[in-house]
Amino acid sequence: MLAGILRRICKVVFRVKVNGLEHVPTHEKLLIVANHESFLDGLLLGLFLPKRATFVVHTGVLKNWLFRQFLRLTPHLAVDPTSPLAMKKVVKRLDAGENVVIFPEGRLTLTGALMKVYDGPGFAAAKAGVKILPVRVEGAAQSYFGRLSDAHPRKLLPRVTLTILPATEIVIENPSNHPPLTSKQRRRIAGEAMRGIMQKMVFQAQKSRTFFEAFLDAIDKFGAKTKIAEDINEVVETYQDVLKKSLALGRLACKVSESREAVGVLMPNLTNTLALVLGMTAFNRIPAMLNFTSGSAGIQNACIAANIKTVITSRKFIETAKLEEVINHLNNLNIVYLEDLRTQFSMLDRAWLMGYAIHYPRAAMEETSPELPAVILFTSGSEGKPKGVVHSHKSVLANISQIMAMLDFNPTDKFMMVLPMFHAFGFTGTLLPIFNGINILIFPSPLQYKVIPEVIYDRGCTVLFATST
Repeated sequence: MLAGILRRICKVVFRVKVNGLEHVPTHEKLLIVANHESFLDGLLLGLFLPKRATFVVHTGVLKNWLFRQFLRLTPHLAVDPTSPLAMKKVVKRLDAGENVVIFPEGRLTLTGALMKVYDGPGFAAAKAGVKILPVRVEGAAQSYFGRLSDAHPRKLLPRVTLTILPATEIVIENPSNHPPLTSKQRRRIAGEAMRGIMQKMVFQAQKSRTFFEAFLDAIDKFGAKTKIAEDINEVVETYQDVLKKSLALGRLACKVSESREAVGVLMPNLTNTLALVLGMTAFNRIPAMLNFTSGSAGIQNACIAANIKTVITSRKFIETAKLEEVINHLNNLNIVYLEDLRTQFSMLDRAWLMGYAIHYPRAAMEETSPELPAVILFTSGSEGKPKGVVHSHKSVLANISQIMAMLDFNPTDKFMMVLPMFHAFGFTGTLLPIFNGINILIFPSPLQYKVIPEVIYDRGCTVLFATST
């Protein structure tokens, strides 16, 4: 009865949503593994998972009177993670046919990302020959029951989502024509497999969304007033600033293009370019990122390949980069300058922006599917004419999720982005920090190799996205 009351309270207070219940096997014994976001995790899993299970808890937890009361609601096994016999107790429970819940990280996350994944849980699963059921806990880390640093946003009552992934298993086979694996080797192999399962879980549990929806989700999570981007102009812009620019530039792009039209973007590395790309995708325009170093022939061939009729650029950029001759040699293209477009932003547009769109951006944006084209990037053309590569919202965001599952980037970092957005790595590397609350410094050129280290040192950047060439 008490469990039922707590379940209803948590459903209301934390708006708990459980996805993937269809993935829970009916009869098989399971080792249920989850990422560890907060002290709430065990309670939530015990209340909302349809399987009765034994929870593996740290012996130190039993010292807390409140947690001892919660543990009375469910079977539990207290283990000392420093003891070599700890996992033997888990294997014994699994062999007895019990379901067991364990947090392979062994501690709460301090960064919002996965912490160290221990070898023991993987070895226990392989030793007992049981299925592994991954469960992604999301949102609890933002509560005051988590241990995130002050750089992460906190909420009194955050929304919590539990995503159950399909069950998997760890099978360790002895290699043929080799001596049998030692116990230490088997443990190491099982540990690596468990790390892979946890990383895949974090990646696969991401919800499907568009670029602009991911951007708005970041604003909701980290706050509109959070400083997020700056460029060579040395103006630090907040999420609210970038949102305002995105909506305005997206509105202007709509004046010179049709829905789902591929529109060329010939712009330098600036926050305005980032805002233009986000704004275009918000209104179902497909930015085709043109390489301004490829010359008139390269740009022309790229436009032909992607069936581009309109190119958006900046007169100031063209003059600064001395690209006048390149522009003059482009044929059958409508070259639109942002400076000219701004004069078309009418009083009605301003009223739409300030009175409606900036307050209700999800309502102002055009609906689209994450499966549809979001951006067109081009090959360098070193082996012939440039080839256009169409990326969906889902594919780019999946790439970002994979990176975040593997590398521990968080809001305490600061990105230095020297690669242009027409570069595949530059495009992904520019969106990644914006969607994850990480400050980014957008630098105009990767060729200024003497200046870049000084800027990194001066601005306190911790991450440099670059290529090896």
